[in-house]
Amino acid sequence: MNIIENVNKTVVPEMDWAYQKNISYTQLSAWMECPHRWKQMYIDKIKQPPSIHLSFGTAMHETLQEYMELMYNKGQQHADQFDAHADFQERFLALYKADVDKKGEHFATQKELIEFTNDGLNIIDFFLRHRQEHFHKHGWKLLGIEMPILLAPHEDYPNVKLMGKLDLVMFDETMHRVVIWDIKTSTRGWTKYDKENKIKTSQMVMYKKYFAEQYDVPVENIDVRYFIVKRKIAANPRYAIMKSRIQKFEPSSGKTTQNKMVKNMKAFIEDVFVDGSHMYDTDNIDRILAETDKCSSKWCQTCK
Repeated sequence: MNIIENVNKTVVPEMDWAYQKNISYTQLSAWMECPHRWKQMYIDKIKQPPSIHLSFGTAMHETLQEYMELMYNKGQQHADQFDAHADFQERFLALYKADVDKKGEHFATQKELIEFTNDGLNIIDFFLRHRQEHFHKHGWKLLGIEMPILLAPHEDYPNVKLMGKLDLVMFDETMHRVVIWDIKTSTRGWTKYDKENKIKTSQMVMYKKYFAEQYDVPVENIDVRYFIVKRKIAANPRYAIMKSRIQKFEPSSGKTTQNKMVKNMKAFIEDVFVDGSHMYDTDNIDRILAETDKCSSKWCQTCK
């Protein structure tokens, strides 16, 4: 099987908003953690307040993706000419300003803006100095950035479409494997609790399962990895690895884990949509909410 050929010839369909409804992993995880918060977000359309963390994360994603695209598609010389530090700073401040304009007021102090900007510049600096330790040019191809997924995860609900965008998708020619990377920003990196949080780590399991279906790639030829960049590192770290601003994590994504994710996805669709339809089943949603006193997330603002 020619994996690259299969990927290149795949045409991902467009949503037909007239009779289709899109869902995402964000929706699934919100429902699993707190149905009350999910209702606020997707039924009541209560927007989440802007956050400096979101502005920072989006800017970091875009800068790292731009660098990777130049390195793999244009060559190392073009990547070296790219001013990633300036690119990040411009993106971050522009995103923050756009959110301030929408909100009508600042939601971060000048001190916080300076701190987050410097943290981002430190991450970029570390990434550029250590990029060859994480992304190898020889034998690797960049298949895509923000590669789309759009398919029906439940055969009985053909008009409920899972929509996703994959941060980085690469192909290891030596091992003949697709590697899907998801970029995450974190204050101090992922803890053992984060790595064991199945709601958090199942996002990549979902990407693995449905990327295989969308692009006709054997699921056993796909690896998934989180690429976590840290704003802060310990002042006097006990171990050398703790000095790194980059943390990589490969979640369990075998058949058993995939089956659990698919089961959760289908249960979510059955809970919130009318049988076989793309319309929300408000009666069933209200019934579930009435039976749900507390959510599973200790950070949930809705249930405080």
